[in-house]
Amino acid sequence: MSKFMNTFLLRGFQRLPGNLCNWSLRSTLRMASGETVIETAPKTSEKKEEKSDGVKRALEGEVSGEPATKITKTEDSKPEGSTDTEKKVRYPKKKVAMLLSYCGVGYQGMQINPASKTIEKDLLNALYKTGCVPDGSRMGKMNFQRCARTDKGVSAAGQVVSLRLLMLDNLVEKLNEHLPSVIRVMDIKRTTGSFNSKHHCNYRTYMYLLPTYSFQDVEDITTETYRITDEKLQEVNDLLAKYKGTHNFHNFTSGKLHDDMSANRYIMDFTCEKAFVDEGMEFAIMRVKGQSFMLHQIRKMIGIIIAILRGFASKNTLEKAFESKKLDIPRAPGLGLVLESVHYDWYNKKWSGDGVHDSLSWEDCKEKQEEFKRKHIYPNIIVREKYNKSMMHWLGTLPLHTYDVIEAHNPMRNFLITEKKTGENSPLAKIPDQIPANVDLASFKPGQSPEEFLKSLPVSEANEKVVAMETVQNSTPPTGVTKVDESIQEKESNQTEEKDLPKEAEKEKEKTEDEQEDENSSSKDRKHEEEEVTT
Repeated sequence: MSKFMNTFLLRGFQRLPGNLCNWSLRSTLRMASGETVIETAPKTSEKKEEKSDGVKRALEGEVSGEPATKITKTEDSKPEGSTDTEKKVRYPKKKVAMLLSYCGVGYQGMQINPASKTIEKDLLNALYKTGCVPDGSRMGKMNFQRCARTDKGVSAAGQVVSLRLLMLDNLVEKLNEHLPSVIRVMDIKRTTGSFNSKHHCNYRTYMYLLPTYSFQDVEDITTETYRITDEKLQEVNDLLAKYKGTHNFHNFTSGKLHDDMSANRYIMDFTCEKAFVDEGMEFAIMRVKGQSFMLHQIRKMIGIIIAILRGFASKNTLEKAFESKKLDIPRAPGLGLVLESVHYDWYNKKWSGDGVHDSLSWEDCKEKQEEFKRKHIYPNIIVREKYNKSMMHWLGTLPLHTYDVIEAHNPMRNFLITEKKTGENSPLAKIPDQIPANVDLASFKPGQSPEEFLKSLPVSEANEKVVAMETVQNSTPPTGVTKVDESIQEKESNQTEEKDLPKEAEKEKEKTEDEQEDENSSSKDRKHEEEEVTT
């Protein structure tokens, strides 16, 4: 009988995993032989320990003559005395697409960088504070992906990011409470689990807002009173039309060679719209729609067009830029560049009509986006361009470029660099920004000077240092901003005087030596004259 039982138990316990099988077999054989000692299972992990404890309790029940009880654990089981209101609400974790609008002035770009102020850093802090993402979660764990990586100072009205988060109630309002006023979450929509905001995007549309005096010929005096003509506008559109189609844009980015297939990009449309006047200055909007864009590509595309229109480069330079040779091409300022919208036509065609997933056309957010652009993006571009003159300063650097092979020598470069160092009226002379980068211009009034606007601002801890360092020279500092400590200036002046002491001592020493030589020579002359008189 015992032999039959041992064979039966051996075949049954062979189905158990490794260590648990050996322990169960040994314990059962000992109990069958009359022993009451039960060997404990090896503690390799918490899961194995729970299984071994369950088998141990079952075997002890059989040994003691009591039936083994089966314990089941359910999610709805609650301790005695608890109520339904104490039950914790569990929110589903879903893959979503988030529509963002932000003003990039004062930020070092979209992509997160621990040492810099970026859009993603502020967004992640808001996600942690609302609780829709566990605090300290990495971006890879939440499947975070941005549709486009905007550069320093570049704004966006329709940026889209995809990530996995908890769908809390009123999530959009909660996120906006923890975000600065220049960053807004417009909407959040549920997507498929495999959705990627970058890879599923078909096209992207950018706009570039710039003053029209950028198109003025270099022979004319560039002024803010310039107004573009219909003929000039048509010339601009004719040049922009050459970008349409698929071309090799290795000259319009960095780190790309002509043989690299990723340098080929498809441009659907590139136009310049009719100009409008704001704050006494005429502006125009250039709008480009393409499949994807590389780093600095749009700014260099606009930079070479401006150089051709002003007469620094010939029109065939644009055709040369698509060839294999590396050319010297200027890069336009990033202030006027805005990511206007992203398009998911293929995704909407496949998934928007299934009754579960929403369309990612964002038509219901158009009005909120336009309001954000009028309140934050356009004022920051127009007012800063009027008072800081970033485009005017950049136009002064166009003669520094060769618009030819990079190894070619530009005879104007050395002259302009020398003029920049010595000439007070040089257009390349550095002028401090009149309006700091981190100041929001939503409350700026038309016709108001930068000094009056800065005085009316409440100086906070965040912008106190920047406002104090970047305000106009010889102007009254804003309310709450103190001047630089005079003791620091005295200390710096003393240090410079101490540095100049050795030089002055050397000069005095040389002076005394020269005086002694003069005295010696004069005494010799007098002695020689006395000898002549006596003779």
